[in-house]
Amino acid sequence: MDNIYKQLARVLDKIPEGYPETASGVELKILAKLFTPEEAELACHLDLEPQLSKTIAQQIGCEERKTFITLKGMTKKGLIEAERGQGGLSFKLIPFVVGIYENQNAQIDEEFAQLVEAYFNEAFYKIMSDEPPVHRVIPIETVIPVNIEVMPYERASTYVDDAKSWGVLPCMCRVQKRLIGRGCEHTEENCLVFSSRAKAFDRTDAIRAITKEQAKEILANADKEGLVHSTRNVQKEVTYICNCCTCSCNILKGLVQYGQLNAVGRSDFFAAVDESLCSGCMTCIVRCQFSALEVCDGVCKIDRSRCYGCGLCVSACPTEALGLKPKPAAEIEPPPLSESQWREIRTRARDKGIMNDE
Repeated sequence: MDNIYKQLARVLDKIPEGYPETASGVELKILAKLFTPEEAELACHLDLEPQLSKTIAQQIGCEERKTFITLKGMTKKGLIEAERGQGGLSFKLIPFVVGIYENQNAQIDEEFAQLVEAYFNEAFYKIMSDEPPVHRVIPIETVIPVNIEVMPYERASTYVDDAKSWGVLPCMCRVQKRLIGRGCEHTEENCLVFSSRAKAFDRTDAIRAITKEQAKEILANADKEGLVHSTRNVQKEVTYICNCCTCSCNILKGLVQYGQLNAVGRSDFFAAVDESLCSGCMTCIVRCQFSALEVCDGVCKIDRSRCYGCGLCVSACPTEALGLKPKPAAEIEPPPLSESQWREIRTRARDKGIMNDE
């Protein structure tokens, strides 16, 4: 039985997001908890491109109806994804993060939470530093200077306004940390999801359907709480915005706990201070999730190497001494256009890293 989970782990590790091996084998325990042996074997025959159940059944030499039923069940469990096309439903593999892990939101228990914690600490955090990052920071829109041109991917409203349905669900990372006794005080239900399909979340159990206005209100409340907007590190096909804190977020953990400064992509902005207006009140120090600020001799100082351009310090500054400035053109690295482009770049980077290790 362990062999099938080892095989599935290798399959998941071959995709760009990765699923690294551990000495303890905790990654296999996670898969054994989520997948039955039959489901694990079936998942080993999937890839990131959707396939019809008929095609999959032929590959494994199984009856199509039985294969279809198993695949539908795996989709409901959040282990794979289904897409509807001309030939009917097609099924595809999804990464552990972002994907399988987040899909367990409705059924996560303490055992799974403990396994995930052990896995992130032993091995998974290491691949958070691979390029390009899985996530990127989106600045708080209300503090972006009005007199400059801003790329659409830097505005959360771009994704909210372009969607036809909106939903909210609990932050998986905060739920997981609470279950292991390390929960924080931030709001749990504030992860936003979007769809280009109307009423996409009206019949889902794990996601609460909301309006566009409510989605924007959640973003505004996240700013008030001092949470960082982050999303998939692509320009298009964005379907969610997380509101992250470094006390719980497993993606930001690599940055805070392990010093991986490229664990998350930066925005096209950086914080700057007008020292003549700064009162040294320390409000910005409390707000900064990245430890980029300090007050020296009564004036705020900014370490640009740790600034991710989120704007949290700016929105709370009582004297308006802080502001966001656009990076010089030479420093701006636009995110990949699409998911497929992101995976192409990530695959090349991972392949190069493996070659260097050898």
